[in-house]
Amino acid sequence: MRLAVEITRSPASPGFYPDPNNPANTPAGAGIGAAQASSAARLREDTMPLWKAPSVGDEIDSRCPRCKEETIHRVVAMTTESVHLVLCTRCNSRHRHRGSLRGTKKVAWPTERQAKVLLKYRAAKQPKSQALLQEWQAMKESAGEMEPVAYDQRQGYIQGQAVQHPVFGLGFVRKLAGPNKMEVVFADQVKVLVMDRGGSGD
Repeated sequence: MRLAVEITRSPASPGFYPDPNNPANTPAGAGIGAAQASSAARLREDTMPLWKAPSVGDEIDSRCPRCKEETIHRVVAMTTESVHLVLCTRCNSRHRHRGSLRGTKKVAWPTERQAKVLLKYRAAKQPKSQALLQEWQAMKESAGEMEPVAYDQRQGYIQGQAVQHPVFGLGFVRKLAGPNKMEVVFADQVKVLVMDRGGSGD
C-alpha cells in the first residue's frame, strides 16, 4: 500500500509509472518521445537556413549540361553576391551555376560538346569583329569628307568609295570582285554586292 501511494503521488515523473492512456508515460514511450523531439530539432535546423545565401560547400539545385536535367550540386566558387561554379554530385562535372527552372517553361539546354563548340566559335569570332571594325574606321578616316553614294546595283563603283546601303548602313568598297561584283566593308560584316547591272537583290 505504501508503494502504491508513492507511485500515485509522482505524476511529475511520468516515465517511472505505466499509464495505458498515455504511451509517452511508459519507459519505452519516453524513448520514442525523445527521438521525436530530436528529429524535430534536426528538422528545424535543416529548414532554418532556407533564407540564408549559399556559400562554398553548400548543396543547391542546378541544371547540369551533362546530365541534361536539374540535379543536386555542390558550390565550388562564389562571386561577390552569387554562386559561380558548381560540381554535379551525380556526374562530378564542374560548370557554371544554372538556376532552377521550377515554375518556368522548360527549354532545351545545349550538350557539353555543343557548349564547347559555341565557346570556340565566339572566341574565334571576337578578334575578327574587332579587326573588321578597325578596318572600317580606317577606311572611314581615309574617305574624309567624301559623300557616301546610295547603293544602286545598276551603278558602278571604285575601290575605297563610300556606299550607303539601305539595310547594312555605311560601307566602303574594299575591292572589286569581278566585272559585276564588289566587296564592301561595313562596321560589323563584309558583303559582296552586285554592281553595274540591272535586276533585283544583292
